[in-house]
Amino acid sequence: MNTRRDNELLGGFTREVINYILNKIPPYLGLFIIRTDSEGMVKSSIGPWEKYLSNKPERGEIIDDTVPMLYGMVPPLVNPMVVSHLNVDENRYADVHVFADTQGDIWIFFIDQTRQVEIIHPIVQLFNQERLDQRVDKKRSGTKETLAALYLLDFLGFERRGENYRQIGKAPGWFTRLKIDYAPKGPVFPLKEVFPYLEVFEAEAERIWKGTDDDKLVSDIWQEVNYDGETVYLQALALKHDNRSFLLIKPLEKGKDLNDNFLQKAREQKLTLDQLASTEKKLKELLGFKDQFVSIISHDLRSPIGAVIGLIDLLLTDQLVQKKLETEQIELIADIKSEMFRLLDYNDKLYQWSNLELGNFKVRAKSFPLQNLANYVEKMQKAKFEQKQIIFEAKIESGLTINADETLMGQALNNLVGNSVKFTPPGGKICLSASRDSEHIKISISDTGVGMDQKTADKLFESFTRKSTMGTYGERGTGLGLGIVKKILDAHDYTISVKSEVGKGSTFTIFIPTFPHP
Repeated sequence: MNTRRDNELLGGFTREVINYILNKIPPYLGLFIIRTDSEGMVKSSIGPWEKYLSNKPERGEIIDDTVPMLYGMVPPLVNPMVVSHLNVDENRYADVHVFADTQGDIWIFFIDQTRQVEIIHPIVQLFNQERLDQRVDKKRSGTKETLAALYLLDFLGFERRGENYRQIGKAPGWFTRLKIDYAPKGPVFPLKEVFPYLEVFEAEAERIWKGTDDDKLVSDIWQEVNYDGETVYLQALALKHDNRSFLLIKPLEKGKDLNDNFLQKAREQKLTLDQLASTEKKLKELLGFKDQFVSIISHDLRSPIGAVIGLIDLLLTDQLVQKKLETEQIELIADIKSEMFRLLDYNDKLYQWSNLELGNFKVRAKSFPLQNLANYVEKMQKAKFEQKQIIFEAKIESGLTINADETLMGQALNNLVGNSVKFTPPGGKICLSASRDSEHIKISISDTGVGMDQKTADKLFESFTRKSTMGTYGERGTGLGLGIVKKILDAHDYTISVKSEVGKGSTFTIFIPTFPHP
């Protein structure tokens, strides 16, 4: 037996594909076939392509680009994938089968179903006929309602008037066989009592019914059970037509309609995932640009700023230069130095905030004495303490240790104490204290500064704020310091609170969860 000949016949058609055509595809008109590889690259096509497409798929093209209507269907999410009554152009409909064979090829079959789709035309004719009847007899006296024939098309129809539903014509057979507690009690149909599922859909359909233009809205699928114990799958259609509001309910064929609904949702989901992936890629690129930008600021600007500060120091300390400058000029140079230091501080904080905001850091926890942090903060703020003649006091419980990232916690406490320095008048006092109780280690920074109201206190720890309050010595902040503190504490799962009163200072307290010693 010739295996190759048995597996691959004329034009790449294997016996497997031929059997699928013979057994799964109904008697067809205008069969058009596309063959692709597993990635959707066209290998060949045969048949009247012009019935369905504007251009013939050529070998080597990607099927999603050549036939956009097949987006998300190649490779098929289920095998085979069948989409019925796909509108391929304005006046033509087709059934589309997507079948993956065991050789790694994907076959796409187009079958002309235009005549089958015309079954929906009677509904349109019913609406048009009723509209004609209304013109002939505006009073509708003795005129039988044409839409009453909807039940012949298996639709349970209602017209919505105000908040009520009036049934149109007879109930189709599938409805009378449903196992529901319903007996007609007048002209108003208790729709939401019979079909509770439609309560949510009704709220969505309000947009259609309250509009002025003809429109429609299709519900999701729900299920009921009939007296034979069979599950009946239903779907509702809200219509706005000729300034009248309608609701139609129909049963779905389990094989065809349910499969179509599943495939449509699968395609929509794939499209959504592709869009999310594309957005994520763009977002990562933007974040990369942001990282690069911050890196340039923090690294490339630091050196020239430092150089300018060095030159200013030379001007302020060189005796020959001093003799040539007037007092106002010297003060101006000193102001420039102050501004450059502020710019350097802003540069450092921007870098810290950006890395914390983007998560570009790791908490490297270790056990260390809290006294280390007190010593670090005192050293970092010493010049400012002396400048404003602020008394700094550290009250750390003897032998108290914490398990945390020493560098990050040092940065957090330094920012908090620096904030207190900014808002404490000359001659004031700042106290850094730490103690332990049964549940927490508490680190507090108290000052005798200007304080704040509760509204201001509630907004202190936002990640970034453009509003920056002037300090008691005219200091201008970056608006980043307390946001950095919050990020560091969040990374450690610590919390912070603030108590303050205008004119009476502020107290910031960090709570570090712990357990009592055994």
